[in-house]
Amino acid sequence: MTFIRVVKRILPLGTIAFLAVAGCRNHMPHALTWPAGGDTQYTHAKPPEGGYYSNWDPYAVELEVTPLEDVNPVRTQHILIATVKDKEGKPLPNRRVEWIISEGSVGDIVEVDESGWRASRGYKVDNKYAVSHTNNFDHVLDRGNDDPSDDITLTEGQTWCVITSPIEGDTYITAYAPGIYDWNKHKVFAVKHWYDLYWEFPPAATNPTGTTHDFVTLVQKYSDRTPLAGYTVNYRIVDGPAAVFAETGSTTASVQTDSAGAAKVTIRQVQPAEGTNNVAIEIIRPGDVQCCKPGGKITEGMTSKTWIGPKIACNKSAPANVLAGQEFTYTIDVSNPSQVDATNVMVTDTLPDGITLVSSNPPSQGGGQTQTFSLGTVPAGQSHQVTMTVKATRTGTFENCAEVRADQNLSSRCCASTTATAPALAIEKTCTPDILICDTIEYVITVRNTGDGTATNVQLTDQLPDGIMTTDGKNAVTASFGDLGPGQAKEVRFSAKASRTGSFTNSASVTADGGLSAQSSCTTTVRQPVLQVTKTGPGDRYIGRNADFDITVTNTGDGPARDTVLTDTIPAGMQFVSASDGGAFGNNLVTWNLGTLEPGASRSVKVTLKATQRGSAQNTATARAYCAEASAQAALNMQGVPAILLEVIDVEDPIEVGANETYIITVTNQGSAEDTNIVVTAVAPAEMDLVSADGPTRGNIEGKTVTFSPLATLAPGEKATYRVVTKGNAVNDVRFKVSITSDQTTSPVEETESTHVY
Repeated sequence: MTFIRVVKRILPLGTIAFLAVAGCRNHMPHALTWPAGGDTQYTHAKPPEGGYYSNWDPYAVELEVTPLEDVNPVRTQHILIATVKDKEGKPLPNRRVEWIISEGSVGDIVEVDESGWRASRGYKVDNKYAVSHTNNFDHVLDRGNDDPSDDITLTEGQTWCVITSPIEGDTYITAYAPGIYDWNKHKVFAVKHWYDLYWEFPPAATNPTGTTHDFVTLVQKYSDRTPLAGYTVNYRIVDGPAAVFAETGSTTASVQTDSAGAAKVTIRQVQPAEGTNNVAIEIIRPGDVQCCKPGGKITEGMTSKTWIGPKIACNKSAPANVLAGQEFTYTIDVSNPSQVDATNVMVTDTLPDGITLVSSNPPSQGGGQTQTFSLGTVPAGQSHQVTMTVKATRTGTFENCAEVRADQNLSSRCCASTTATAPALAIEKTCTPDILICDTIEYVITVRNTGDGTATNVQLTDQLPDGIMTTDGKNAVTASFGDLGPGQAKEVRFSAKASRTGSFTNSASVTADGGLSAQSSCTTTVRQPVLQVTKTGPGDRYIGRNADFDITVTNTGDGPARDTVLTDTIPAGMQFVSASDGGAFGNNLVTWNLGTLEPGASRSVKVTLKATQRGSAQNTATARAYCAEASAQAALNMQGVPAILLEVIDVEDPIEVGANETYIITVTNQGSAEDTNIVVTAVAPAEMDLVSADGPTRGNIEGKTVTFSPLATLAPGEKATYRVVTKGNAVNDVRFKVSITSDQTTSPVEETESTHVY
């Protein structure tokens, strides 16, 4: 990155290195004045020895100044902007630019770009000469007011100078960039014309097509705003749709300013058309013969006229899908998106075959399939709406288009497509055909769309008949399926219970929009097995005796009694002996498996039991089947039998005459019942005399007979012992006789004991 050339003198190495560093593209090339600070140095930035004979800033190749020529009112400020560029046209920062006002020119330098801290920064030497350097960064000059439109944006590589003049005349400016080696490119000449004039070009305007518009240019003195009459203002239509000035009938017109300083022309279109006419304007100052001041062009400018026309747009909407026979609405939105009213707007809509008009808003002016609507004027930016209520008389897809027309050959077309379908509902209901009352009824309802269109708002209702209720306690089932597409099906399942027997038929119905409906029913027969048990037995039995019981189970209902089991519980006091028909005994229970008893069928079995203790027993037989149960009882009175055993023994045998003999009398109840009021009577033979008697009751002796008082009771298995003492009084083989009577004996029980007396 060095710009050193071969020169006639050999520089010191340190100087060469310093110049090489200073010669970077963005660095200031005036190495000998950089980067010293302090007071501003008003000396010329000099190149090194021999620098004028070499290209000591090889990057800078071009100087550009804007504007090169301009017209300004006196007492205003004018800004000149200089840009130093490299060979690629890119602006270069840190390059010196000198500003020189030529001798004989009016005007003075007000200020230049003096920003920065280095000593070689910009400065104004006097009112005719100044120095500045191109910027390192972008800047904005805002002129110190609140109007952003007159701000000046400066980019890197640019610098500026401000000049002004209090009087009319011309300012000739020379801008000089000493770092540019090419003498043909390092100077730029600009001129500024100062006039005591203020002009105001007509602003750009927008109007409807087909109308006229006035352009007015004002010319006044700048110093006191006095109107200037007699100035020529030339207007020229540069481009755009065909238009002319009304004053000349052509694309050009020259107008003199009047006493108010105004020069007015009127533009009109040849044919109404949208577009923009750009208009060039020149202001020509009249010559002054008395002061020998010739006329001339003061300035030029541009304005524009944009013609806008009305627009018409339409949008048509309709439901994408409807049911055949169902009314629906076409909506036509007619809008004017422009800034100009659209007039004489008409809408024409021809309905396709299969679509008939029911009503419209506004009312149609046509008839049959072609409907016409007059909307009059649609104001700018507004819209009007047409609605048509129609009906599809058949299925199919219908495209309906509307045409909108208005003045100035405006037209628009919009379409909407609607498909009319015919959905159809089918319903199938199934249920358990035959159940027992203990069973649940299983219902399945299938709803299907068998048509070619979507069934909307599909609703199912199933009102259960009296005697049937769902398992969760409801007497009706409802469901909302929403929409069902073609071929789509939905299913509902639920369970119910019957509270009584009988035949129950219930219908389910389904509905949908458009009057669609369908029904289906099914029948369930509810049956019930009813068991009846009979049990017969002897009624009375003595303990130890067998008793036969006959048990019969009958199904008196109208449903089968499945898995019927009969049980007979053996009561206390009775003992199982046997059972018929495979009855099994266990855990004091006799069980018969009877299988299924069809309606009217019976089964009979027998069980034999033995009475084991006195008393009354209830013998219960219970039959249980699926959904049925019944019991029966048979009572048995179990009686005991008293059985008296009388035993008499003599203690000593034989005995001598005069000796005593003791007889022991034992009374035993060997039966199963008590014996009561037992009376023991003993009779001694003639060869013996009674001595004494004792026992559980008192014995009364009268002659040869002893009678014991009655023994109140003698339980089964109990014994009563009596003692009778006698004395032998004669030799013989004698018989001692004992008898017993009681409430339970029908005749006395007698016993004798022989004794030999010697």
